Amino acid sequence: MFRPVRKRFGPAHGDDVPSDDAFLYHATSLERAYDIAVEGLATHGPSWGTDQDVWPDGSTERRSYWNPLANLTWMFSPEGEPVILRAPRDAVAFRRERGTGDFYARKKIPAEHLEIVDAEGRWHPISDLLEGRG
Repeated sequence: MFRPVRKRFGPAHGDDVPSDDAFLYHATSLERAYDIAVEGLATHGPSWGTDQDVWPDGSTERRSYWNPLANLTWMFSPEGEPVILRAPRDAVAFRRERGTGDFYARKKIPAEHLEIVDAEGRWHPISDLLEGRG
């Protein structure tokens, strides 16, 4: 049976989730992950879930932010039980932010390109979250 998360990714807050250079990683909450499994990962303006009016590079366009290191991604999770998602680097045209070097996407990432890590550190299609749900 698929078990998507362990509390704060277990010991060391996800330090045991290995990275793969073919992917970028995104933190979200388990609750939001269910919606993402249905709708894909949408972009949002800089004020969504933050106290900022503009992105660090001065832009206000809609984005989703990504990290090349899975074990550091949990730090960017919103309130709720955190989960880590990943997408292949070629799923959309990821860009690098001026100044910070952060990765971001300006387009929605379809659910078929997204995976979620389970309690043992294995990756599954995010659609596996929906199996057996209500």
